[in-house]
Amino acid sequence: MSVLKRPKYANHIFSRVFQLDSASFLFRSGDLSYYCISDRYSPFVKGEDPKAKVSIILEGDRPYQLRIAVKGSYHLEKPRYYVKDPKEWVEWIWIIFPQDAISRLRWFLARFVDGNTKLWELMI
Repeated sequence: MSVLKRPKYANHIFSRVFQLDSASFLFRSGDLSYYCISDRYSPFVKGEDPKAKVSIILEGDRPYQLRIAVKGSYHLEKPRYYVKDPKEWVEWIWIIFPQDAISRLRWFLARFVDGNTKLWELMI
């Protein structure tokens, strides 16, 4: 008999995979800055297909949480075409959903609304 193993950090209630236009992450360490990018429309790298696995998770006594994990091929770039120094950037992760995925994401989240989740505001 096989026992289903669950990771200790994310007890997925349910999840769905969404296609992304792009996902990027800025890594900063001292004077080093690198951009980790997966971009469907990259002018530099062809064939990247970023996806987001969006999950509702529940752990212990904590309330429900929304988890977004990104998967797919990616490339690294040195930030070089920006006016502001990347060390001064306030944001460091960007996840871009295309228009058709936005309505699918809303539908996915609306499925989760009920009296137990206390997420009635999604219905507004």
